[in-house]
Amino acid sequence: MEKILALEAYHLDLHCGEKLLIKGPMASGKTKLLTDIATQLPTFQFDFLSQTLDDNFIPGTVAENLAFNLENDAISSEEIATKIHKISEKYDVIDYLTTDIYELPTAQKQVISLIQILIHPMTTLLLDEPLFLPTDYTGTLIVTGDFDETLFDHVICLPDPLGDSPTADAQVALKRDINHDKAILSITEIVSGVSFTVYQGEKVSILTTASAPIADKLAGFAKASGEIDFYYENITHQALDKRSRKIGYIMANPDDMIFVKYVKDGHISQDILALCGLSDFTDRAIDTLSFRQKKLFTTACILMKQTPIVLVDQPEFTYFQDILAYLDDKGVTVILTSASDLFTPLMDRKEVF
Repeated sequence: MEKILALEAYHLDLHCGEKLLIKGPMASGKTKLLTDIATQLPTFQFDFLSQTLDDNFIPGTVAENLAFNLENDAISSEEIATKIHKISEKYDVIDYLTTDIYELPTAQKQVISLIQILIHPMTTLLLDEPLFLPTDYTGTLIVTGDFDETLFDHVICLPDPLGDSPTADAQVALKRDINHDKAILSITEIVSGVSFTVYQGEKVSILTTASAPIADKLAGFAKASGEIDFYYENITHQALDKRSRKIGYIMANPDDMIFVKYVKDGHISQDILALCGLSDFTDRAIDTLSFRQKKLFTTACILMKQTPIVLVDQPEFTYFQDILAYLDDKGVTVILTSASDLFTPLMDRKEVF
């Protein structure tokens, strides 16, 4: 097989059609290594999936984004329509084709960002923390993330740069002061078959597929079919400004939450900056931050609001354990929504849908 890449630092040669997994702790440099690999490949001969979701799109509808690469290769309009319909049905996004790409919930953006590559892929794919693996793809695949190593020909395990940074297995001292007589949030059929109750001070992990935007519905960014009660108040149709005083929502995609140019524009206290690892970034422009640093910034902004509930969508980021301990000490109710079990051991219980 033809060799397409030599990674001398890792004593690894990657050949055409092989699959390489880059894994490691949070903030270990997976994205940087993937970006470095991209600079070693011939220009315009690979597709790159960015972890920063909006960087993957052009302005327009979902259909226009799916058609973009096909149109660049002068494929006929009839074939383009056929391919879009086929892949949209396969990944259950056909109802979103006429939706503006920037109006989609984060979960759907994650799906679209990957299938717009898979609809007409190059012979090499570089995927930074994809939502799922393209199992039908037969070209060269280089992926970052926590996937099954047996599915790959090569695996690079990056070390923790801090050595003693927290992990999901670390012991976090939590008071776990829960009032089981007081339901702070009661959810009835928020989507079909999804009902649960969260008690004051509780930490609950909601395990669900990424395509089910439960977090967006809880926070009021997507329409809920059932009922959401905050204590005894029905907030199902409450305006976002009022609901946001009750539920502080940390979105999976930080770019959907950022409307300032610099970290200092967030007016975040020094103790919260330190908690989120941002003390040295006060004067930095937001667009110079990494994806995970942006997520820490949006987390810090939500913590400053001191809401009785904090809702975190896809909480797989550095410092989360310390943030959880901080919220626990303040008596804040915490809800996680994720397709991953990573932080479930730190929670009081989990619900699986």
